[in-house]
Amino acid sequence: MNLTAFSAAALAIAFLVAVQGAAILAVRLVGERWWPAQAPRPAGDRSNLHAWVLGLLGQFAFSPALGAVVAALINRAGGGLIALPAHGWGLLIGATVYFVAMDFGEFAFHRAQHGLPWLWAWHSLHHSDTSYDSSTTVRHFWLDPFLKSVTVGLAVGLLFKAPAPIGLIYGALTLYNFVIHSNTRLDFGRWSWLLNAPSYHRLHHSASAEHFDVNFAALLPIFDVMTGSYRPARPGELPATGLDTGDRPESAAEVAAWPVRARLGMKPAPRPAR
Repeated sequence: MNLTAFSAAALAIAFLVAVQGAAILAVRLVGERWWPAQAPRPAGDRSNLHAWVLGLLGQFAFSPALGAVVAALINRAGGGLIALPAHGWGLLIGATVYFVAMDFGEFAFHRAQHGLPWLWAWHSLHHSDTSYDSSTTVRHFWLDPFLKSVTVGLAVGLLFKAPAPIGLIYGALTLYNFVIHSNTRLDFGRWSWLLNAPSYHRLHHSASAEHFDVNFAALLPIFDVMTGSYRPARPGELPATGLDTGDRPESAAEVAAWPVRARLGMKPAPRPAR
């Protein structure tokens, strides 16, 4: 990594830390403090902090090179096939198109994470959290961002040429993920097919078999409706979260080595994808 790439990566990671930290703090102070769905996370549970730090370190170390590869592939293909507008009402339309495309990509990637055993070995870390709250948002295996870059990011980049303002708008909208994962009772009831909510996504994180393979949506549940995985929460339905095996990391080392911890003698391997 040269000095320019090092500085750019450092600034990007610092900005990411500030934004994500502020989002978690805001959700905790407003929603999780005054309208909790369950008891707060035990004070000694730092597994999400470990996952967050490892993910940030991974992005700092490898993102510049990966970004260059993705950009090169997109440029080699002639850039986006469709140029999205960047001004006036066109910006709103372009941002909407880009948002829907990215959200569908996230939905399809998420389905693959539950359908392919090797991807589930990574993704099960996210589902191992028994204290579902806003910090669960950053509980991902540290290689996840890279895989999304060369799948979802690359596919949408090949399809659309999006100006910087659209990327910023999309980035701001994705902060809603911290609300989706929050320890609150927020539910949209009969309108739950319009926008994801904590009660809706909590069913996806449920440890109960009756909730397996439902509610894969990132922000737009309409994709669940279209594919038959839509399952609105019943009034007062707050299932326990986590893996049905009860498996969860107990150290930073287990978070870092989650998919291969069984081979290292740390923990049993996660069960097959559900």
